[in-house]
Amino acid sequence: MKKMILKGKPNSPSKDLNVNWTSPGNLLFKNNRCQGKAVVGQSGGCTAVINQSLAGVVEEARTCRAITGILGSRNGIEGILNGSFVNLKAKPSKSILRIAQSPSAALGSSRYKLKLGDDRKIIASLRKHNIRYVFLIGGNDTANTSLQIAKAAEKDHYEIRVIHIPKTIDNDLIETDHSPGYGSVARFAAVTTQEAALDTKAMKNVDPVKIIELMGRNSGWIVAASALLKKAPEDAPHLLLIPEVPFDETAFIKRTEAILQSVGYCVIVISETIRDYQGNRIGCKTEGVTADPFGHQYVEGTAARLAAILEKNLGVRARFDKPGTIQRMSMAYISETDQKEAYQAGVHAVQWALRGLTRVMVGFERKPGKKYLITYKSVPLEKIPNCERDLPLGFFDKKKGMVTPAFIEYALPLLGKNLPRFASL
Repeated sequence: MKKMILKGKPNSPSKDLNVNWTSPGNLLFKNNRCQGKAVVGQSGGCTAVINQSLAGVVEEARTCRAITGILGSRNGIEGILNGSFVNLKAKPSKSILRIAQSPSAALGSSRYKLKLGDDRKIIASLRKHNIRYVFLIGGNDTANTSLQIAKAAEKDHYEIRVIHIPKTIDNDLIETDHSPGYGSVARFAAVTTQEAALDTKAMKNVDPVKIIELMGRNSGWIVAASALLKKAPEDAPHLLLIPEVPFDETAFIKRTEAILQSVGYCVIVISETIRDYQGNRIGCKTEGVTADPFGHQYVEGTAARLAAILEKNLGVRARFDKPGTIQRMSMAYISETDQKEAYQAGVHAVQWALRGLTRVMVGFERKPGKKYLITYKSVPLEKIPNCERDLPLGFFDKKKGMVTPAFIEYALPLLGKNLPRFASL
């Protein structure tokens, strides 16, 4: 997979609907009166706000005469292949909005990778049900699936509008300032790290080291967010380990020892996918099912491994926490900013499709200025698949193992308002 390494702020998305693309796939249909049903599906890892995007699609589609029905595809693209649908138009708005306030994927998610001939089956299913609008909510792999459907429809001369609505806690999609789902998991990481730090500080005479293992696949965006509420150098977290920086065991032991001597306790936040200099994952799974259908390797035991290293070399007790999938869908730590943006991503997808736009992703663009403000920009789908966005070099200080002020300026607004303020004696 191609890596996108940024030196400053994330890429600026492509222009909005004012651009009349001339390439075959990225176009505005001249005939915007395409009548038929809409289908929406959810894919990939669930988040706290993926149902907000679902609700945005459904509620906006209700208002459109060109959309004659609204179907929910059970388990992502699998529902379209199998003809397994939910009649969302028949669901009261009150029910849909309650679902929007619920975590996980209400329609069921999927990590199904299209097989040879599936594209033709999908187009046949869309024809059978007179589906003309396709909205898929998901990450990088979902963008690729959306592109394949759009290409298959064009080849088969079946007019549909395909819009990809981004969703990923990993925040590694390119061509967008950030992705729905990240703001909430970032808030979870920031707040729970401070909570764990207070516990570790109180228990430092017994358990002076705490290692927190967070998700993020191949990038350190979530781990970086754990430092967003850090106020002073001696405050936790004291050390961050991200996939973009190779893990050095000797340096890790020395840094931890120095922190223990100067602060008295040490809170370390790590990505579950940190690697050594040879690219080997520290906690990779070696038995049973080791990867998902798209080849993404499963991991286990990274924090436990590091805790054992510290206990052996420093002779101190090292505890570890691994929230796992809880972190990506915790409603107690929800970001209202994330909720609103995810909902609007669904709304914009419908509006764009009705105006004739297809084969694009809903991207976010941040407006310059002190006040946080984003607009929604259409991004050609051809730009998205097989690319990942690393944590930019300007957002992380390798020598200190800590985020920079530039990252805090970027990420803090995504957490939303009413952040807790902790104190200690």
